[in-house]
Amino acid sequence: MSERCIEDALIGANLKKFREVFQIKRKELAEIFHISEDGVYRIERGETGLSSSYAYILAQKLHCDMNFIYGNTPEPALLNIEDSDMQQLTPAGIAQRLRVYAQYLEEMSKGEKQRDAD
Repeated sequence: MSERCIEDALIGANLKKFREVFQIKRKELAEIFHISEDGVYRIERGETGLSSSYAYILAQKLHCDMNFIYGNTPEPALLNIEDSDMQQLTPAGIAQRLRVYAQYLEEMSKGEKQRDAD
């Protein structure tokens, strides 16, 4: 049995955290990578390195911010590729956006109720 590389272990653990935070099943990721679920499991455990092909798929198909996968940022994030500035969409950022949208909808609803009362 070969010795695991520290970097592969970090990358694998971050891949698993990304998958779990964004509720991607191991089976779904395996299908996207065109490998077995066991193959994904081995990557997540650091037994197999994350190939550049899989990293490319993560970035292109799942909009994964690879800075997290490679250990450069503390929180998993998605890249909003529709914005020209490639804004990061972290779970906290998504939650904040949802709160803003909910507040906006509540204000709109209050305005409609006020018009109906008049």
